[in-house]
Amino acid sequence: MKHRHLELRPGIPPEDLPSVAVADLLERGDLADWKPLAEAIARDPRGKLAKSVSRLVDAYPMYGTSALWRAWTDRCRARIEGALYPAQPEDLAGLRRRLGATQVELADRIGMSQSDLSKLERRHDVRVSTLRVYAEALGGRLRLVFERETEKTEIRLGY
Repeated sequence: MKHRHLELRPGIPPEDLPSVAVADLLERGDLADWKPLAEAIARDPRGKLAKSVSRLVDAYPMYGTSALWRAWTDRCRARIEGALYPAQPEDLAGLRRRLGATQVELADRIGMSQSDLSKLERRHDVRVSTLRVYAEALGGRLRLVFERETEKTEIRLGY
């Protein structure tokens, strides 16, 4: 594929493409153009290219394909991490992306701005009531579990 205003040598690995070329591929490419990107992300789902694709689809949402790229990257990361570690906790942004929601969509469902949702997803200390609203906006529910050695007890709060 010819990139807008770019002179790139043929056969350049996807990992070495400038972000403007990756953005052009994501926006105007077809399945044949996307295959090298998808394969590179599968090889290194925490690498520079995977992070670049994630940033680009968050910054410039593309109808239909942004959710697919997020899901592909998350699936590749889960496959790699699942092989190395037992089930890892998932952060709020990862959960949202895995379920195919953008910050704008989820913020609209919750009734807050995209900027505030972004801040919420980066917080280290979040109110339980806020987490409950977040989970419900994603179509789920929040459960609190107390764990101690061999004991697991679900905690019910006043809601």
